[in-house]
Amino acid sequence: MATWTDVEELAARLPGAEATVAHEGSPAWRAGRHTFARLRRDDDGRDLVQVWTGEMDTEQALAGRRDTFVRIDTFRFRVTMWARLDRLDRRELAELLLESYDIRGGRRRRGDTDLADLLR
Repeated sequence: MATWTDVEELAARLPGAEATVAHEGSPAWRAGRHTFARLRRDDDGRDLVQVWTGEMDTEQALAGRRDTFVRIDTFRFRVTMWARLDRLDRRELAELLLESYDIRGGRRRRGDTDLADLLR
């Protein structure tokens, strides 16, 4: 079970990632000028993480996991997902953050940092 603290610990390991605040005041992380992780809450007050991907078929791929990925919005060039943190393990969270960082902040910004580096 992941928490927002896990998001903070993992995101802080990404080169140039900065803790910030979203426009409505929720905690967020950005790479450059783009947010790649943002804290949301569902109607029951459960913590969600908003992340992005370039995989345009994400909604179909995650159709069987709507209990975890409660919102998926597909746009022209990217997809945003809202996932329940308490339904993710730390490894899956790290994978989601790494993908989101790449799509929002640019893959070159990450350099040689990989999943193993995040999970140390």
